Amino acid sequence: MQDIGTTTYCAVLAGGVGTRMNSPIPKQFLMLGDAPVFIHGVRTLLAEPQIKELWVGSNGDWYSLAEEQIHAFLKDDGRVRLCEGGTDREGTLMNILAAICRENEIGEDDIVLIHDAVRPFVTGRIIRDLIKEMAFCEACNTVIPVNDTIIRSINGTEVADIPARSELFAGQSPQGFRIKTLLNAFRNLDADTRSKLTETTKACFVQGIPVHIVRGELYNFKITSQFDFQLAEYVCRHLNELRPL
Repeated sequence: MQDIGTTTYCAVLAGGVGTRMNSPIPKQFLMLGDAPVFIHGVRTLLAEPQIKELWVGSNGDWYSLAEEQIHAFLKDDGRVRLCEGGTDREGTLMNILAAICRENEIGEDDIVLIHDAVRPFVTGRIIRDLIKEMAFCEACNTVIPVNDTIIRSINGTEVADIPARSELFAGQSPQGFRIKTLLNAFRNLDADTRSKLTETTKACFVQGIPVHIVRGELYNFKITSQFDFQLAEYVCRHLNELRPL
């Protein structure tokens, strides 16, 4: 069981450049309603009192903009910290984890929630469920069932498999990890496996560490394209109609 000595940290990955958005500004810093995209998720995460520190990782070219937006929209919440991102998602995460470990004494049970800066509609329910589930596991992912039949193809021209839809889920964020477990998992990965990682929980999964799941939400989607951003603008206007408080 997670005891009262467990400390929860949060890493918000805001280092992407957003090439698919065809925007001069990375999508996490675009205005969405009353705030930049990443600020929406950060606000919801900060509403959880169990989170001791929330770290935002941003690349050097956009570090100053991230800093300006944090000060402008978060009213200098003392729990928010900013650090340099990396050359990719993993690099940004590793920089944040290094900063957390450098400034804190990390215990065996301490956990980190990792959230994509471009998922603005995460809910308090998801965050609380994730923290609660971390009392029983080393790693946890937020997922939703897939609605469409998934087709697997090896060569891109023929169907190789049609997996059972009831067994398939789409991953979201936040993801939760025991900090020391995650760091050890990355240290133990060989270079080839590490280069093929597309999401963080796989670093644990490929080493036999059980990964639990909690239920996400359809509107907790990731903004990757102009269509996604247009959808996010609609959701932002009608959010209270679409989800429970």
